Amino acid sequence: MDSNSIAIYDLDRLESIKLEGNKLFSESEYKKASELYYKILKECFKLKTNEINVEELENVVGKQKNKIQDPDIRIFLSKICCNLGICHNSLGKKQDSLRFFKISLVLDDQNYKSNYHVAHYHITHTDYNTALTYIQNCQKIVNSNLKVYKKIRQPHLDLLDQIKQSLIKTNQTVDYVNDPKHLVEDICSGNNININIQRLQLIPCRKLLLSESVKSLVQFCKNKLESDQVDEHVCSVWSCLYHILYKCEEENVFEIREQFLSQFEEDSLTSYVMKLIKLKSQKVHENTLYTSVLSNIVKCCPLIKRVDSLEVLLVLLEKESVDLELLLTSILLYFSKESKSKSEVKHQSSKFNSILLKLLENLFSLCDDETFDYQQQVKSCLISVFTMKFDPYEVSTEAFVNTINIALEPYVHTEFSDKAKKFVTFSTCWYVVLNSLFLANKTLFKSYLVTTRLLEHVITVYFNENCKRIRKLAFELLLNCVDTVEFRQEILDYVEDGQSFIELLNSPEFINFMETIDNETDSDLNNNVVETKEPKKKLEGLDWFVQTRILMFCKLSLHSSQVKDEVLGVFNIFKQLPRCILYNIKHKFDLEILLQSASFASLHEEFKKTDLSFLPLVFEYCNNSEYLLHYFLQTICNLLRGNKDRTSFTEDLDLLKYDREQLDQLKTLQEKLPEEAKVTVNGNYFEGNDESANMARSIIFTISNSAIPNQLCTIFNKVTSETSKSLIVESLHYLALNVNHRRYLQTLGAMRILINVANSSKYQLKQGSQAANFRKMNRYKLIVQSIAHLIISMDPANLSFNDAHDSIQPLINVLDDENELFQFESCLALTNLLSINDDIRKRVFALNGWDKFSSLVFSENEMLRTAGLEGWCNLCAGDDVVHGHFYMKIKVQIENTPHDNVYDINVHDINIMLLFVSPGISLKTLSAASGYVYLNLVYQFSYLYYRALALLVRDGRIAQYMPFVSRFENVLKTLDSTEDPSILHRLLTILSCVVQSRPRDLSEPNEKHMDAYIEKIVSSVRRNSHKYSNKTLLDLFREVC
Repeated sequence: MDSNSIAIYDLDRLESIKLEGNKLFSESEYKKASELYYKILKECFKLKTNEINVEELENVVGKQKNKIQDPDIRIFLSKICCNLGICHNSLGKKQDSLRFFKISLVLDDQNYKSNYHVAHYHITHTDYNTALTYIQNCQKIVNSNLKVYKKIRQPHLDLLDQIKQSLIKTNQTVDYVNDPKHLVEDICSGNNININIQRLQLIPCRKLLLSESVKSLVQFCKNKLESDQVDEHVCSVWSCLYHILYKCEEENVFEIREQFLSQFEEDSLTSYVMKLIKLKSQKVHENTLYTSVLSNIVKCCPLIKRVDSLEVLLVLLEKESVDLELLLTSILLYFSKESKSKSEVKHQSSKFNSILLKLLENLFSLCDDETFDYQQQVKSCLISVFTMKFDPYEVSTEAFVNTINIALEPYVHTEFSDKAKKFVTFSTCWYVVLNSLFLANKTLFKSYLVTTRLLEHVITVYFNENCKRIRKLAFELLLNCVDTVEFRQEILDYVEDGQSFIELLNSPEFINFMETIDNETDSDLNNNVVETKEPKKKLEGLDWFVQTRILMFCKLSLHSSQVKDEVLGVFNIFKQLPRCILYNIKHKFDLEILLQSASFASLHEEFKKTDLSFLPLVFEYCNNSEYLLHYFLQTICNLLRGNKDRTSFTEDLDLLKYDREQLDQLKTLQEKLPEEAKVTVNGNYFEGNDESANMARSIIFTISNSAIPNQLCTIFNKVTSETSKSLIVESLHYLALNVNHRRYLQTLGAMRILINVANSSKYQLKQGSQAANFRKMNRYKLIVQSIAHLIISMDPANLSFNDAHDSIQPLINVLDDENELFQFESCLALTNLLSINDDIRKRVFALNGWDKFSSLVFSENEMLRTAGLEGWCNLCAGDDVVHGHFYMKIKVQIENTPHDNVYDINVHDINIMLLFVSPGISLKTLSAASGYVYLNLVYQFSYLYYRALALLVRDGRIAQYMPFVSRFENVLKTLDSTEDPSILHRLLTILSCVVQSRPRDLSEPNEKHMDAYIEKIVSSVRRNSHKYSNKTLLDLFREVC
């Protein structure tokens, strides 16, 4: 069979053989796989030898390559050759594999894998220049199909990094490759272009700046174009210029940019591009080459940041000479990337204003077609333009509003009726632009609508337009307008058929719709069967019209308690909204509008008191839709949140400029201002006090066997939106505040979710100052507080090691917070964890846990002191966790003491313990003076100090040197003064350890000191023998004496 006569059925049969070979390859049967691949080639090319013969294949393919016309067959055969190459590479036959890859490229030079493997081969043989050629081929293949390749890994970029790393090592030993002037000369003269471009890109920006390399490269490109010579050489140089501009440091970017522009006179960059476009139209066979050059220029434009580069983007947008997605991305970067140079002074430019107007007109024209592939990119571009980051040009708000108005005029249509009544309608594009304007710059949005006075006509369109899409867009715009005080009132004052906006709730169609829902019985609605895979019906006609009205009033009621009362007087949102949602579920209608309504209505305290049993059903209905799930999660979070929690999870880095006292002062100052001087805040609602919030949290656990908490934990790893994940985390925090359900939350995996968030890269110590700022935010502390709550509520033995280990760092981070409650709860949680095993204790100690506990020991808050001491005790309870640390401190002091001197050991934390092991506290005096509460606290502290010291001296290395600690005598004094059996037990334990750990090879003065002290200990223990009332104390007595 000839390769050029393979029929479709033959191709299918050969494809099945290939799949069999792929299976063998996946099982590492490389020889068998290669035999199957070769069988296909033998059949197609009528090869004579049965054994794999790469030389014969090369010859046959060379002769027959032009005969194979079908592109599908060429691609198929190229893949087979590539697979043969990969098999031989795995078998260690590198030369043969290279030849197979090259045969593959003869059949199809667009084979990414073959180009990649050939490049990799040349890198291993340090032939970087050749390797770069094949890497460039890989990049061209990617550029030709960006939609596919941007979603998958591109390993050729790893090869490029590999070459750069090798060049860095080489450049350190070879002087000439570090000279940018020498490299630029070689590039311009065509010597090893690819490798020298890579070397040039590795040179620091400052060095490039001083050598004026950018000037030379730009001049080279200009000279080539003047002689109509546009080739791969020019394309590579423009790519190099882009990389140089891209990697500029802040202090050099302005100078590098000026060097680039100095080679172009006024308008000459645009002229350069216009000439390229003209040549492109004349040389159709070199279309791809010219497109590549223009694409590299487009990528340079947002980095140059001047009016000329913006004009280039405009020209290419009008001429459609390059990939539209790349062009839109560059426009987006031009307006969103702020200038790095702080020294640039903004100035006004009529040319910039003119180009900006034309650019907006072109972008607006792309918004009309809703099926347009790049609709989202166009919206992103508009949003970036509307943010008004016009560095280094200055455009006033008034002038920019006028520019927008002029650009939008073609999309605003005015007509007059027979009675001379004015009707204004709008194109789809107008609504899309206004929506982008609202998202980007609410000041501009407001100024435009105030200046043009078009809002009343938008309301008219909403009520009277027949086109569904236009009516939907009008409604979305009105919904945005509700956030502005002036527009809100204009909407409420609007009269349609003699009725105000609120009175429309009494309209016949609205009443009929609600009666239809009321006719559905509760059992019908609550026994809905959810078909999650069944497509949802879009809302149409009356259903859509009524439900959009519900959404409008839910949002309006957020901003004014008066409006809320008026709405509730006609339509009880909190009672009827759940029924409307269940009605939609029953009839398989889309829930977007009603769930958005619920996300607003749930901000009111009244919603917490309604019947919430419908929520699990809603989750099942919207589980497969991320945007519906977001509204559902927002509703749940609002339900669980109290009024004082409104901003608890807000991460605003600007607030870090003020400490808590300053924030309180600013809040007090704001409250004292007259009403007209106060900052306007959107939203006039009350989520409820702690009591109603706690009630809602408890109710959530009673619905459908705690279905909601279960669902929250289940979907956390499935959702991709960070906003949705944040809502789940916030909800879990509120649920963890409920003491009775903490163990249940732990079984659902809530703690693992919280630990993963607290340990995410956003908060990690190695991320530097930005992460430190985020850790100072209340959100992080509340997440850690929830982790602490769940740990405190559990038996530590039931915690997995991973959960226990991973929770330590966040808890340690909060241990020195200014909020004493956070400190106390994290300390209690750590104390619980310390009782698990020595691995956990060592982890806490390694993270500076001992010192953090020490700082709590000196706190004025008795509860914090107790918690800190418990932490000390639990750390000391381990085997050689802290003991080695203290022994090394003692050892250093021992070694630094002259031979003839008695040791004087002074370890800070041991001194603290001995300070509180003091006989100077008279329990009777304390009882009379301060009452029993204070007496109990002192007793508790003292007991904990005894316990910590006893646990520490269990280690003979420490116990043996205790007689050389000056304050150790407090132990003997306390033994004489106390009769408490538990304290006596600790004291005798300490003394027993000391007596049995006598050190050897002491110097004569130290030997005498030790003998005297041991006698003193024995004497004191015997003197108090009448106090030893139980067997344990008597056993300890015998150990000492």
